[in-house]
Amino acid sequence: MAKRSKTSRKKPSQPRRKPFPLAKVITAAVILAAAAALTVFLVIQTNADNARFALKNTRWISQSARTASGDEADIRDVAGVRYSNYQARLSFDNDSRFELWIAPGDADDGTHKGTYTLGGDGIEAAFDNGTKAHFDVIRSGGTITRIDVAYDTYIVSFTAERTES
Repeated sequence: MAKRSKTSRKKPSQPRRKPFPLAKVITAAVILAAAAALTVFLVIQTNADNARFALKNTRWISQSARTASGDEADIRDVAGVRYSNYQARLSFDNDSRFELWIAPGDADDGTHKGTYTLGGDGIEAAFDNGTKAHFDVIRSGGTITRIDVAYDTYIVSFTAERTES
């Protein structure tokens, strides 16, 4: 009987696996996070710029008033006047100053002046007499539709009345 030669069969080799590109994934994640942060910053900044523009180019007039408990009040009672079509007003200028006019008469009697900063949740007001207040800004679709101002024991709501300029 003839001897059989042993044939060695090699096991098929598996292709060598490439290492996971962890460094590339981390780099891509960092770039995406930075791009997302920049996008959010630009959107917030654009909205703030639009809000500043809307504040300065708009005459704000009283729409309604309510007590601290939410009951409707007459703006004439808030201001202490009996004029039939009385409206309080709120205005902002280009130098971060505002005027809140509630009661008629001498400018010193009914006009409250100060500086303001516009934030994401409203307006921080600093009156010239040293007091500070927060004006709530109500938005609809990114547009400021109303500003609520606490005045004495009332909340006075101001709405936009567009001016020509």
